[in-house]
Amino acid sequence: MNPTKDNSFIENEEENQTRAVTEKSTHDAGVQVEYPRGLKLIAIMTSLMLGTTVMALDATIISVATPKISTQFRALEDVGWYGAAYSMLLTAMTPVASNFYKYFQPKYVYLGSILIFEVGSVVCAAAPTSASFIAGRAIAGIGAAGLLQGAFGILTYVCTLEKRPLFLGGVVSLFGLFASLGPVIGGVLTQRSSWRWCFWINLPIGGLVFALIVLFLSLHGIDQTTRQLPLKTKLRKLDLPGVILMIASVSCLFLALQEGGVKEPWGSARPIGLLVGFCLIFIAFGIWQWKAGEDATVPVRYLRDRTVIWGSLYLFWDNMASYITIYYMPFYFQAALHQSPLKSGVSYMSLAVPQMIGLFAGGGITTATGHYMPVILVAQVLCGIGSGFLTTISTSTKTVVWAVFMVLTGLGIGLGVNVPHIAIQAVMETDNDIFIANGIASFFGQLGGSLAIPISNAVLLKGLRNFVPKYAPGVSADAAIAAGALDVDTLTQSPVDLHGLRQAWAHSVGWVNILLTAVICISVPTALGMRWLNIKKVSQEREQAKQKQAGQNDSKGSLTDHSPN
Repeated sequence: MNPTKDNSFIENEEENQTRAVTEKSTHDAGVQVEYPRGLKLIAIMTSLMLGTTVMALDATIISVATPKISTQFRALEDVGWYGAAYSMLLTAMTPVASNFYKYFQPKYVYLGSILIFEVGSVVCAAAPTSASFIAGRAIAGIGAAGLLQGAFGILTYVCTLEKRPLFLGGVVSLFGLFASLGPVIGGVLTQRSSWRWCFWINLPIGGLVFALIVLFLSLHGIDQTTRQLPLKTKLRKLDLPGVILMIASVSCLFLALQEGGVKEPWGSARPIGLLVGFCLIFIAFGIWQWKAGEDATVPVRYLRDRTVIWGSLYLFWDNMASYITIYYMPFYFQAALHQSPLKSGVSYMSLAVPQMIGLFAGGGITTATGHYMPVILVAQVLCGIGSGFLTTISTSTKTVVWAVFMVLTGLGIGLGVNVPHIAIQAVMETDNDIFIANGIASFFGQLGGSLAIPISNAVLLKGLRNFVPKYAPGVSADAAIAAGALDVDTLTQSPVDLHGLRQAWAHSVGWVNILLTAVICISVPTALGMRWLNIKKVSQEREQAKQKQAGQNDSKGSLTDHSPN
């Protein structure tokens, strides 16, 4: 038997099956879609919003609980992995999750993502050792990637393109709010009960999401071209080599950022080797994606679309800006203004609440006018003004002043964050294309957010080493860094040096805000690269095309019924 002929036969058979499915789905595409309404729509939107809520909580709730967890496990050296394991798998698996939504039924992929996330939460909550806790964080990160992509993609079956910005704003707004509330909730649970409740809390929320999806989510108008392929063909098209290369490259990058400048100097062999490994593996990943064509994890044709690539780059910078404010403004409140972690969380609401309002407002304006590009440009102006003023904060800055700066920054971040996803849904016509393109954009966004933390940390430390000797000469910079934000009072008995230490922290956070302002300014030209479209017009054209196709299919069906046997 000739193996070459056997392989050729198998490939031809798969092509025939694909062609048959394509012809059927083309006929089905003409069916007019009935979008959910009333109670059913409310239940679906509630489930998607809660799904992003648990994901957002899990990303930030651990920040306050980390000292207690590492102390209980006696594993201070593992602290960096508590956040990195989650964000590393979330980033790497985001485009992979998009492929699963492309080849399998979205409802079941979303339910599977919830289960994986819940399993990760249980492993964390019940973890007897630091290693098992890290494993739970990694599992939760995999599930979170599916939740994020599912929320973006399922909206294509819930409402027309014209209404999608408003619905998308609702889903993402809770993400921003609860990402900001995470440290506050984590602090309350850790202080009043146990750090383990930071993860047990995900179970009832996730269970409610699972039940609502099972009971109310029935999707119509799904492109069956890829979803009706044989399982063997689907598994081959999931691009396992590409997935392995993606995870390996992202892991090298995260390890380098985790250890460089923290455990070992940046000039040492290990961080440099990891960065070189990241570059080489990422190049190999790019070559493989080019060779894999449409079966790639990240098909190259999407990167040729200017809205996808420029929108992805915008999300990279926008998420970087968002994470800088989430992680580093609390240092100003706690170290410079001497606020408790709980009060610091309340102060941060001056940015988080306007950010949520901006998300809703941006979606509402885009839905009403059809234009999304003016929204993102106004957003960047507001954000740039607010962050620019935040570079001037000091210990003497009045509350109303820094609060106004925070409001402007939060409103700007909220207004702009959804625009790339809206633009992608305007330029991509099929649900499969929307899943993959959104996956690419989300990958860049997660990567930007993850890179923001170590880069900002380096800026903060450099600022402390510069300002502590200047404002508090009686205290060493290394001692101030080792004490952290909450133990500033323990470093000196001198009121002058204590005031100087707080001033040093304020100016160091000001340096971080200079980075924030630079990031926002860089994001403006990337936003301008996206196509200027009116989504109301695009939506109307698509609905008319569906109705026309449905009418043609009805005519063909009528002719077939009356044809002689």
